[in-house]
Amino acid sequence: MRKVGICGAGLIGASWAIGFANAGYRSLVYDNDPNSSENFKKIFDKLIQDIKLIDPDIDAEKIKNNIQLNCSMEQICEESILIQESVVEDLKVKQDIYKQLDELTSKDTILASSSSYLVISKISEFVEHKHRCINAHPALPPHVVPFVEIAGSEDTSEEIINEALNIYKNANYAAILVKKETEGFVLNRLQGALLNEAVRLHEGGFASMEDIDIALKHALGIRWAFMGPFEIMDLNAPEGIKDSFSRYRTGIQNLARQQNTVPSYSDEYLNKLDKEQRQRLDYHDRSDRIEKRNKMIALIRKLKIELGEDV
Repeated sequence: MRKVGICGAGLIGASWAIGFANAGYRSLVYDNDPNSSENFKKIFDKLIQDIKLIDPDIDAEKIKNNIQLNCSMEQICEESILIQESVVEDLKVKQDIYKQLDELTSKDTILASSSSYLVISKISEFVEHKHRCINAHPALPPHVVPFVEIAGSEDTSEEIINEALNIYKNANYAAILVKKETEGFVLNRLQGALLNEAVRLHEGGFASMEDIDIALKHALGIRWAFMGPFEIMDLNAPEGIKDSFSRYRTGIQNLARQQNTVPSYSDEYLNKLDKEQRQRLDYHDRSDRIEKRNKMIALIRKLKIELGEDV
């Protein structure tokens, strides 16, 4: 059984451990928090319930048996073909962890960071064997969203990139390649563009938070669950994607010119956002909403699997 090391046992690390274990890998989990194992077990029980909505026949015991907790840093490095680093989003912390991983692993072990924004050239700045360092950024919540985007730096070898893509695909993730190093990769750049426009519309008084969310969840989001922007454009005009862009490019370009500003995200505005959102959803109800979010995503995935639109 091939082994994968999980460095960091929070929600992201636990999700990775379960995902790899479910695909038949041995997940070796390290965390420097003495309470991490108990916390992991609680997270595991919650995450498995979501996964069972997608596949009621899933063998939770088999997954659990493929996960080894309380491992030392040395243990996860000994025989793992890949180390999935999922510690706090702090450059200094990640750099220190990568230096340790570089010293403890063989020079061909893949070192993959779950970082959302920090690029691997910065994280691996003080690493000797930079050729095997990559970003492998998942989507939240990763236990029910089978996605990972792979990005290397100028120092990362093509062989390592291809090997990583194969590992994640074998673990049943929809793995994409980010061809050039860029902050935020693909997922967060797309998400950031949408968030910035939502803020511009709200802050400018064009629509309420509620109505902006409705436009996404009851219109765009339904299509986006199984189509991307280029396929949507291809199906939006009689002759396909070129016809669609030709018809709408003037309007699209006009909007782009209007959107060419960066919201300030001032404390005053963030306080306004928080106040309005808490009127929509009480802070104490957030955990229930998060559970419902995970269940909804799991059920959407189940439907996509049934209709042949999944990984």
